[in-house]
Amino acid sequence: MMGNTTRNEAHDQGRPKPRIGITGSFGRGNYGDELYVKVYQQWLGPWADLFLLSGLPRQNYFIELRNAYVDLMDAIVLGGGDLLCPYRPKIDRDFINPAYLRRPVHVAGIGVERNRPEIDPAVVEKWRKFLVNPNIKSISTRDPDSKAWIEQHIKPAVTVGSHPDLVCALSLPPAKRPEGAPILGLVTRHIKDPKEYVLMAEAAARLGAQGWRIRHIVGGVGEHGRKDFENSQALEVPGKETVFSQNLDDISRALGECSLVLSMKLHTTVVATMYGVPTICVNPVVKARAFMRSFGREELAVASNSPKLLDMIAKGVPEVPMDKVQKLKTDASNALLALSQRIWDDFRNASPERRRLLPASPQGDKVALSA
Repeated sequence: MMGNTTRNEAHDQGRPKPRIGITGSFGRGNYGDELYVKVYQQWLGPWADLFLLSGLPRQNYFIELRNAYVDLMDAIVLGGGDLLCPYRPKIDRDFINPAYLRRPVHVAGIGVERNRPEIDPAVVEKWRKFLVNPNIKSISTRDPDSKAWIEQHIKPAVTVGSHPDLVCALSLPPAKRPEGAPILGLVTRHIKDPKEYVLMAEAAARLGAQGWRIRHIVGGVGEHGRKDFENSQALEVPGKETVFSQNLDDISRALGECSLVLSMKLHTTVVATMYGVPTICVNPVVKARAFMRSFGREELAVASNSPKLLDMIAKGVPEVPMDKVQKLKTDASNALLALSQRIWDDFRNASPERRRLLPASPQGDKVALSA
C-alpha cells in the first residue's frame, strides 16, 4: 500500500502526514461502535493523525470554530453501525453534519437498518442531500442489502461498495479457553420484558448442571454499559459470573475464552466468531442475520424466546467454519487497505498550499506505508 514511501521519508521530504477526522456513533459506550474507533486506529493511525469529530458543537455561535476544526482535516471517515435508518425521523447530527462536507468524506462500512419496512421520505431526502454532495468521495456498506438499498433509494454519484463488517479486520487481544470447565457466555441488551430471558436462563441452567461455567458479559462501557449491566440482572442464573469492564479488550477476551456464546448484540457476535467461538445470535434482527449468513450460519440466528434455542444447544452447536471467517477478515482488511490507499493518494496529490496547513510529521520509528 502507498508505494514504498515511509513515514520518515514523507517527513524528510517536507510532506506531513494527513489528518483524518473520524465520526459516527462514537463515545456513547456501545461495545461495537467503540470497536470501530480501534479499527481506524489500527488501520489509519500508523500513517495518519486521527481526530475525533463526533460531538462537534451545534450552536450557531460556534460555527466559525467548528468549521475551522473541520477545515484542518484532509479527509473525513464516517462509518460504523446502522447509521441510516429510513423510518426514524431524528437523524443524529454526527451522521450527516453538513460541516463535514467542507472536506472530502468517505462513508465506510455503514448499514441500513431494515427491521421495519416503513420509509420516511423526509429522512431519505436528508440522507440523499448529504450523500450526493460532490465532496462524498466514496461509500461502502457492511452488507450487500444495505448497498442495494442505498443504490435504489439514494442513487449517489459514486459507486457503492460492499464488504464484511470492518470489525472483522480488527486485531483482537489474545484469548485462550481456560483449563477445566467450558464457559457459556451470555450477552444481553436492554429489553423491556424480562420474559425474553427465560429460555436463555434455562439454557444456562442446563449447561451449568453439566459442569459449565456461566459468564454474563456486558457489551458496553460508560453509561451505556451501566444500563446493560443493570438490565443483565434480570437474567437470573445462580452462580453466574459477570464481566463488566471499562476496557474494550477485557470484553473481547471474555468472549474469546468462551466455548459457546448466546449473544443479543451484533458485535459481540462478530468478535466471538472471529475468535472461532460457536455463537447463537439470540436477537435475529436484519443486520445479525446478514452477518450470520455471510459465513453460512444463518440458522444460528434465532429469537431468545424460541423453543429452537434449547433444541440447538441440546444437539450441539457446530464449530465455526474458520475458512469462511478468514475470508471475512481478508475482505474487510482489503476494504480498509483500499480506503487507506485512496486517502493517501489524494493527500499526496493535494496542492502544496493545502498540505502546508498541517504541521510536519514528527520523527518516529520508520513505518513502511506499503502492503
